[in-house]
Amino acid sequence: MCSILVLSVPTHYLDISGHANSVIDLIFLGMSCTQVTHCIEPDLRRLLDHTLFIVDLPITPENICVCRMALKCDSEKEIAFLLSISEGLSQLNFSSLDSTTGLNLLSEAISGLFADCWATYAKKNYHK
Repeated sequence: MCSILVLSVPTHYLDISGHANSVIDLIFLGMSCTQVTHCIEPDLRRLLDHTLFIVDLPITPENICVCRMALKCDSEKEIAFLLSISEGLSQLNFSSLDSTTGLNLLSEAISGLFADCWATYAKKNYHK
């Protein structure tokens, strides 16, 4: 289905004479197009060769489920997480920071340590 445009204006503006200011704009949505409205804002184009294509998507509370990982403050899991981080940091080799490669390797090791500890101790919290 195609959504109906309120104001029929181009979405592409070329500085080349003789070329058409046209382009096919496609947006694929997993919902009925009767729920979706859109507009083109040529006045907001500024220095770009394309205009803004603004789509209003309906969002209802039953479609929103937020999942995030969390550690409860002052819990046993938080204490274990912090201890694991401290122990892991104490085992890393900080002496090879004299090169970009050494710094990158250490950064990756620290990042991996935090990711592994977080995955081990944090738990999923779901919110609607």
